[in-house]
Amino acid sequence: MLLVLGPLSWWLTTGEAHGLRGKEQADAVNAVRQTVLLAFAGAATLSGAAFTARSFALTRRGQVTERFHKATAQLGASTLEERLGGIYALEQVMKESPRDHAAVLELLCTFVRARSSARTFADDAEPEPPWQRSDEPPYPPEPKALVEDIQAIIIVIARRPDRPEHHRPMLLGAALPRLWARHHEFEHPPRLSWVYLTQADLRRADLRGADLTTSMLNYADLRGAMLGDAQLQNAHLYRADLRKAVLEGADLTGTTLSGANLLDAEGISAEQLARAVIDTDTVLPAELQDDPWVAARLRACAAAQEAGGGTIRPAPTLRPSALAD
Repeated sequence: MLLVLGPLSWWLTTGEAHGLRGKEQADAVNAVRQTVLLAFAGAATLSGAAFTARSFALTRRGQVTERFHKATAQLGASTLEERLGGIYALEQVMKESPRDHAAVLELLCTFVRARSSARTFADDAEPEPPWQRSDEPPYPPEPKALVEDIQAIIIVIARRPDRPEHHRPMLLGAALPRLWARHHEFEHPPRLSWVYLTQADLRRADLRGADLTTSMLNYADLRGAMLGDAQLQNAHLYRADLRKAVLEGADLTGTTLSGANLLDAEGISAEQLARAVIDTDTVLPAELQDDPWVAARLRACAAAQEAGGGTIRPAPTLRPSALAD
């Protein structure tokens, strides 16, 4: 303080003031001292505010970490009520802490895979499509409903905050028969986009109006699934089983249906298929197998396959002029 009020203030005083004498010089130096003191007081206030903010952030971070660990422990509880409490506590952590978004999502997906796994195959072998498995009937018995904790996790994933995700939520091979995630129960369409659901069991799942854009559903079992008005743009359903699935109003723009089985699928039209990626291995509903519009789409997809090695999604195929009204 002596340094501030003495040499520093005198040094900061302008040269003209140095030439003054008596009271005038004292007034000039005092004005500089007041300015310096105010500056130091402001700096001290800002430093205190910064320290308080950092302390608050560290305290809040500690609370979030504590809640995360407590909720994680609840996932392993023996009672359903405790597990549900842990699931919804993790949802709150994910909403409040963008930093923990990926960790919470991975933890929930791991829980689903560990507790509800469908049939899987060796990594070095191409999976069999469900309709080619000799030990399964074409239309199996009614699947059991999901247990409440698995269903709750899918709901949490479907309403997770819309943030950038560097890795897909991994639900590879998950057994999710009779899952429901329809838009009626959500403020926005259930966000199951970007999810890895390859080889998942989704028989009779109710996904009406769900957002499944860019999701991976290769080899998935979707027999009897309700996909009306679902957003399936650029989703991958390579060799998926869609027998008796309901696809009325679903957006299939850029959807890969190569090798998929759509036999007896309901509500699907030639106009929808004219926007999808299909090939000669795609099993079509009987009423669309000889449709000229579908045939034109097959030719367009074959040409794109030959030109781009399977990486090009052709633009929607226009309705052939011979069929135009």
